[in-house]
Amino acid sequence: MANIWGMMSFQRQAQWLCVWLLLVCVLGLVSQPAAAMSEEDEIALGAKEHQKVLGQYGVYRDKALQTYIDRVGQRIAAKSSRPTLAFTFTVLNDDMINAFALPGGYIYITRGMLLHMNSESELAAVLGHEVAHVTEKHGLRNQSTGKLLGGVTIVASILTQVPGVYDLGGMLGDVLMKGYSRGFELEADAVGASYMAKAGYAPEAMLRTIEILKDKDRVEYNQARLEKREPRVYHGILSSHPDNDTRYAEAIIESNRLVVDGDEFVGADEFLEKLNGLTIGPTRKTGIVRKNRFYHPKLGIKLSFPVNWRIEYTSQGVQALSMVGDAVFAIGTERIRDGVVGREFLEKQLGLNLREGRDVTISRLPGFLGIAERAESPYGTRPVRVAVLFDQRRRLAYVMTGSGQYDLAKVANDKDFIGTIFSFDLMDREDRQKIRDPKLQVVRAEQGTTMEALAAESPITNYALDKLRVINGLYPDGQPVPGQLIKVIE
Repeated sequence: MANIWGMMSFQRQAQWLCVWLLLVCVLGLVSQPAAAMSEEDEIALGAKEHQKVLGQYGVYRDKALQTYIDRVGQRIAAKSSRPTLAFTFTVLNDDMINAFALPGGYIYITRGMLLHMNSESELAAVLGHEVAHVTEKHGLRNQSTGKLLGGVTIVASILTQVPGVYDLGGMLGDVLMKGYSRGFELEADAVGASYMAKAGYAPEAMLRTIEILKDKDRVEYNQARLEKREPRVYHGILSSHPDNDTRYAEAIIESNRLVVDGDEFVGADEFLEKLNGLTIGPTRKTGIVRKNRFYHPKLGIKLSFPVNWRIEYTSQGVQALSMVGDAVFAIGTERIRDGVVGREFLEKQLGLNLREGRDVTISRLPGFLGIAERAESPYGTRPVRVAVLFDQRRRLAYVMTGSGQYDLAKVANDKDFIGTIFSFDLMDREDRQKIRDPKLQVVRAEQGTTMEALAAESPITNYALDKLRVINGLYPDGQPVPGQLIKVIE
């Protein structure tokens, strides 16, 4: 290092010295508490961002549940280091597993997160963690760090004319701006545990909550490995809270000495009863999926996808992917224009080049079944199995396509595609009476109740047993005991 320094010109040495002095100053600044912003400005900032959050996610329309969550949150906030701050607790209408906080006391928890909680104490752990993010001003400190590091990298780049300095700083800034550091997250856990203890909740619930979220991640990682896709997991819970971290566990349990009158608030039954009827699944979706059966009540149609395929909603309709993601079947709708139907519809209106096909009638709807020679698919240009059925009364065409990742001339999964196409049917009165959006139901386990039996009856498409065990805190092989309240999806 000394030799490199000696080889630099005096001007370049001066430039680097300025950069290092600036870094020292900045690092000293970001280590200080975020006290520069007044509480009034902090609240104004949070209120402004609060409207954006509500606009993006929407509030979950269950007044009783909202009131209950607010009551628990306010009990914790009253025991925090900022008891005079007006905290706002909101349940968001989203199925993602998340809870977060904005400066100024705005706390959010999604119905997807609530689905994975099993007691008021576990709820208190999540809310206490988020209250701590506010009281410790992590959002403001995170924002300040990102801005300061960004400023340092720009100055460093200008002074040294070394682009790599800016790139490195940019990466550091991205990490800080995309999420809290492990230090902030663990500080929020420890501080939040002290708040919940003072409010009468056992801090060990923080550990149980983290284990439930870890179990959810473990199931998702296992599924993603089987399906050969990237996992979709809660933000960083496994990396922020490593397994067997005894020092972390001891720090949480240490808060036990602060517990006051804990027996009054720890009952699980009231919490679970408040969740009864909770909406399950995405807010914006096309139709209803139960097991591998897709229903569209508005259009009055139904069809069955191959067993063990995963079903996803798209902007055009709905699609099913094979377990490993190498084949996809999709259904959507198109308007019939100028009375064009049959093969002519596929060739002229959709622009497909058909190499074979024939007229068909499925569920009293006329249509056409064929293979497009070369058509666009999620995997690029491929031979595609295609079918279209015409509802002249609605002036609507149901377009179904199936393609494979490795198809060259043949359609490898054509048997699955054909089976799905011919499963297309119109919904009858019985379908309409029994089909509804999936809801969470809280039931009491009886003698002989098993998770396997509950999973067999569940409308969950894939991995029902693992998913039910996770939301009940029974993963990987737990069973309910007689009299226990458990969550099922119906």
